[in-house]
Amino acid sequence: MSSRLALAAVLLVVGTVADVGSTYLAITTGEYVEGSPVGGALITLFGPLRGMVITKAVGMVLIGVPVALAGGSRRLVATLMCGGVGLLSLLAAARNLLMLAGVW
Repeated sequence: MSSRLALAAVLLVVGTVADVGSTYLAITTGEYVEGSPVGGALITLFGPLRGMVITKAVGMVLIGVPVALAGGSRRLVATLMCGGVGLLSLLAAARNLLMLAGVW
């Protein structure tokens, strides 16, 4: 595994844990509002944890398919999928924390 892919995989895991943790924290305080209509529908349909995991899988597909169709290597596709969803997850976690702090 290349160092970029490894870094992207770590970013995915850290982002996912941060997003799930901050989302559960926001849900327990009653301040949670899902920012994505697709994410909201999946969370409503499958529950918070499974819905968030499925949302991340959908995000990976939405990132990976265009890159693959453009001729990207499997390693590039995997790196962009993991890194992209990880970064978006970190941004969602930051949004949740700002919402909890009353800034958002």
